[in-house]
Amino acid sequence: MKKDMSVSMSQGNRYVLISALPFVVVLFAIYIYRWGWQHFLIGISDLSRHPILCLMSYFAGLIVHELIHGLTWRFLGNKPSSVIKYGVNWKALMLYAHCKEPMDVGAYKLGVAMPGVLLGLLPAFLGILTSNSLFLTFGLFFTLVAGGDILILWLLRKVEAGMLVEDHPTRIGCYVINPNDQ
Repeated sequence: MKKDMSVSMSQGNRYVLISALPFVVVLFAIYIYRWGWQHFLIGISDLSRHPILCLMSYFAGLIVHELIHGLTWRFLGNKPSSVIKYGVNWKALMLYAHCKEPMDVGAYKLGVAMPGVLLGLLPAFLGILTSNSLFLTFGLFFTLVAGGDILILWLLRKVEAGMLVEDHPTRIGCYVINPNDQ
């Protein structure tokens, strides 16, 4: 039996900001505490001098975000590339990666978490360590982008190891399948 662990796109859009905002606020506060507003504002002024380059890097990051989902599921979930689908949800204006087959919940969770870690937390921490507000803003943006992923991890927080997870084809989340019921 499949247990639905998903929310609609409209519900998800409300929860995404709530799920990611605490991470963004804490990271930003650490940066400001460590380096002050002056360093941050210098970096933002540098950013504003190159708006096209900035937009291109953020758009490329959105594509890489979805590729990281798919590649992590492919390799950690032992899935062939033919079952990983990439696309655009035009109604929600969102890129997506979708695995069409169930996989172990651990591999699924790692696939959900990796873009937020690699494109969000890692650059933000690097920005904090080096006083580079460009890395910080990139990391904060992609931490916000990972808000849906944080929501999915929250929905799966009580799912036990050994369960199978099937990505939901139209909603934010997944189905949980007990392999003993099959």
